[in-house]
Amino acid sequence: MNQEFLDKLRGTLEDFDKRLRMLEHTCNDVIIGSLESAANEYADNEAYDKFKGAYGADIEPLVGGYKALFGEDYDLERNLYDDLKGTEGYGSEGFDEAGVMKARIDDLKARLDAVRAQEAEIKEEIKEAEDKEPAKVEENTKPEDEEEKEIPEEQLADELKKAMGEGGNV
Repeated sequence: MNQEFLDKLRGTLEDFDKRLRMLEHTCNDVIIGSLESAANEYADNEAYDKFKGAYGADIEPLVGGYKALFGEDYDLERNLYDDLKGTEGYGSEGFDEAGVMKARIDDLKARLDAVRAQEAEIKEEIKEAEDKEPAKVEENTKPEDEEEKEIPEEQLADELKKAMGEGGNV
């Protein structure tokens, strides 16, 4: 056989090898990976629905309070579910899911009650302060024809230096 034919055969085999590797990547990583991801997402959504069925009634009274704290997009149920999945031992035999969730829900209730109590305390203090001092209305003491003058930054900086002393130290 001549060398030219062997080089051509080697190039063809290398091309086939590249194409085979690309096909293998497409099958394994793209197609099978996407299917696995979709199956995992489906299983997770099914488990989440089961979670909501089991604990949704206990979590529901807390949702409004936590949305007020963290924003309307905050999903307390999903966050609790994701947190539960990350708990050590989750999914293993002997894992007390109901006990863990009861403890977490009780903790969230206590925290929300503390925030509400603090909010009520602050509102009461504000109300007491308003009752003691009637609101003062500031009257504009400047004549209507007097305009506010804007002071340049350089002048403000000079005045500040003078007030603090030439070194600028307090």
